[in-house]
Order: sequence, then structure tokens, then C-alpha cells
Amino acid sequence: MRGVKTLSGGLRGIPGVECDPEILHLAENQLRELLDQAGIDPAPVYRPGEVCRLLKISPTTLRQLCTLAEHPAVRNPNPRALESFLVGCHHRIRHAALLSWLVRNQTFQRES
Repeated sequence: MRGVKTLSGGLRGIPGVECDPEILHLAENQLRELLDQAGIDPAPVYRPGEVCRLLKISPTTLRQLCTLAEHPAVRNPNPRALESFLVGCHHRIRHAALLSWLVRNQTFQRES
């Protein structure tokens, strides 16, 4: 029997995501492959430029994803929200938050 793991979404408003261990394993492998392709060493925390290279998105899109996670009053956070924290005025994204984002966006089914 397969267990369901809860993966922490980060520091603030995004609750943990319950996911199948197989999906978590796929997301871990996907993140490892993205890091290898981008030539980035695995780290506990990534800078915005590194995350943009990993996800192949623009800095504007990254800021939008981070902003979606910054509203604690939102009861049902957007699955596209990417947890981050600020160092001065610069976003930093934790490895666990990236992994959680990949899990959420692999299992998220859009409404028709």
C-alpha cells in the first residue's frame, strides 16, 4: 500500500501538498535534471536568475509567481504561486519551495 506524503509548501501561506511518493520522486528527478541542464549546483536557496534559467521564464514572470504567494489573506492560494523570501529587496527561493511548486504544477488540473 502506498503512503501519501505531505510536502511543505514553504515558510508562509501555502499549505503542505499531499502527494503520491511517485509524483514527488518524479518532481525530484525533474528538478535534478533542470539543475544539470542549467549548470547550477543544487543548493538550499536559489537566486531569481537561477530560477529563471531553471524554469525558462522571464524575471517578470518569476516576480508574478512570487507575488501570488505573498498574500496571506488568500484562503485558497493559486497553485502557480512560488514561495519566496526577501533578502533586502531581492527574492530568494528555497529548494523545497521549488520542489513543492513542481509537484503542485504536475498534479494541478485546470478548470474547464
